[in-house]
Amino acid sequence: ALLLHFQKNPSANNGARPWTPMAELSSSPPAAPSPMYLDRTQSDDYDSDEEIDYYNHEGQQQPPTPAGQFDAVGSMYKRRGGLGRNAAESWMMRTFTLYGPILCYHEEPDIESVADPSRPRARLNLSKTETIAEMHSKHKPGNPTADLLTVNIYDPIFGGKKKWEMCCTSREQQLQWYRAINAFDGKPTEGRFSEQGRSPGACSDRASTPTAPGNQMINSPCNKYSAPDLARLVPPAVDEELVARAAARAVQILQEDGGGGSLHPPPGTWSVASAAAAVLVANVALHVVRTGSDSAYRMALLATNAVLLYWAATAARSPAAARLKGPRARAAGERSTGGNSASPAAAAPSPTAAHRQAVEGAPDAAMEAGRTMPRAQPIPGTELARAVGILGESSEGTVRARAASGPDSIRTEPHSYGSVDASTFRLRVGPNYKKNKRKEPSGPALCDLVTMDLLFGSRPLRRVSDRFELPDVPGVTDADTGHGHIPPVIVVNTWLPGEEPSMFGGGRGGDGGGDTYSIPLVFALSRDTLDQLQDLDTASPAVRLFSEWCRRAEDEADFRGRFKCMGMIEDVESSGVPQFIAGYNGKPALVTKSGTFTRHGGRYIEFTINVDRWGYLARKGLCALTPSFPNFVLNIGFTIEGRGDDELPEALLGGVRVANLDPDRAYVLDA
Repeated sequence: ALLLHFQKNPSANNGARPWTPMAELSSSPPAAPSPMYLDRTQSDDYDSDEEIDYYNHEGQQQPPTPAGQFDAVGSMYKRRGGLGRNAAESWMMRTFTLYGPILCYHEEPDIESVADPSRPRARLNLSKTETIAEMHSKHKPGNPTADLLTVNIYDPIFGGKKKWEMCCTSREQQLQWYRAINAFDGKPTEGRFSEQGRSPGACSDRASTPTAPGNQMINSPCNKYSAPDLARLVPPAVDEELVARAAARAVQILQEDGGGGSLHPPPGTWSVASAAAAVLVANVALHVVRTGSDSAYRMALLATNAVLLYWAATAARSPAAARLKGPRARAAGERSTGGNSASPAAAAPSPTAAHRQAVEGAPDAAMEAGRTMPRAQPIPGTELARAVGILGESSEGTVRARAASGPDSIRTEPHSYGSVDASTFRLRVGPNYKKNKRKEPSGPALCDLVTMDLLFGSRPLRRVSDRFELPDVPGVTDADTGHGHIPPVIVVNTWLPGEEPSMFGGGRGGDGGGDTYSIPLVFALSRDTLDQLQDLDTASPAVRLFSEWCRRAEDEADFRGRFKCMGMIEDVESSGVPQFIAGYNGKPALVTKSGTFTRHGGRYIEFTINVDRWGYLARKGLCALTPSFPNFVLNIGFTIEGRGDDELPEALLGGVRVANLDPDRAYVLDA
């Protein structure tokens, strides 16, 4: 994909290009789509909560949303891909749109049902892809109609082929869509944008073709576009600055890979990221040598030599000097200095040292929950500050006041946490969510945050009671819920691997052993939730669903798997987070096989999330994101998935707002 991104556009030949925005569109046409030959990150049987905004993925403007402003709109049967290809119902009615060279299809069967035309299920940029359109007239077994239209998509790197298969509703529709797509047949280098390019009769044929059944509209775009406007639809040729940025990013990847402590292998070893970066640098350099300018060649050569020098310097370092990194290095430094060093850094003990001094007991002694992670303090003069000053830290009034106060009432200090604003998260609402896919900001959370802790060790914190004494807040942690299966306290304990994940199976973190961050969050049912539990018949759908989850999740894996977690980075555009991770910002993830439900009498339920059991890409993304935690503010939320109308709207179960989390300041369990 990166090589395609840097491939120069041979169609920039100063000739007339027939594809330009239609006059009736706005004066600001959409920015160039991603040059990936097929921008599709999902299979046809994806979860609805994993939706990706293809057109806003890189901050691009939205394409035209009114149906009348597409060049072609129609409903056709599409054959599912992936595992769904062999299903009994492998053909689904989809809505197809063509805007300039961008061919999209939507999940809905007709354009009137498409809630947001700017969010297709998949997109294909015909101008940047080698494609061949084919018509078939022989009826094949299993096809809904005999009018089959195939778009063959050729991979320019590996030479593979994929295809979109569409069954049209009529022969006329098949012919019209074939002519529209056939205008782009072939490789991008063969003049498809010039007036003298392929399919010289396509424009005249399409212009005179009447609208057929199944097509809401099909226009002839051939005479509506000019070269200056097409430049805004098709990425310009790559310049030296882009090559330099790519080489610099490769160096950055290697630097992160070599200096990440327990998250990365020691110097002298090759990780997957190192090998990938080496291949990336080599391919970019070879491509620039072949097609780039002299200036671009010199930049790539300089970057390649810088990478080689960095590897040499890293390999020459003493492995023992790099073996202790992260939380263990901090703890080892505290033991070696003993607090008596004359250096400024050693004059003041680190937060980890302060935590250990506060424990004042044996290494395995229990401590009060919330001692390993500082809580953000209220701004002086606010209502929250006055409440804390009058009622004290460990009181029902303070817990409720902190939950009701927004982020503007506390000081956002590095490496601190506070209550989250529930409306930050957009959750499911009815009616008929399965069809409408509508989400709205959550109402008040069902639980109030009491404490958060951050620990690091060679094994995870399997039970919170093994290390902590849970808070004892009268009226909060001992509240009567009126139901034996619903305790007043919910503990969510997340295990985050502290090592580079393995592509084959789970890593060594989590329940398999290995370095792991344990992040236990203690929640207490809010006053409003306690009041609603007194009469479930009149309670909100979210409260009734929470009650069912507490009753059934212990024995029913399917119901336990409705637990969802969400992460929302504030101001993600300026946080420096990699784009492939930013695309999932705020997207919920179901905790199915990785979740463990444990009931501790009638006092609390402990739900453990073992991230090491997630898929490789999810674990790799979190591992890559962990060193960037100090650079942004992260909102984390949990909810129980509602499915039927009687379980909607969803409401946030609980959450936390973490500012500039520093993993190196985690409390080390086995230091």
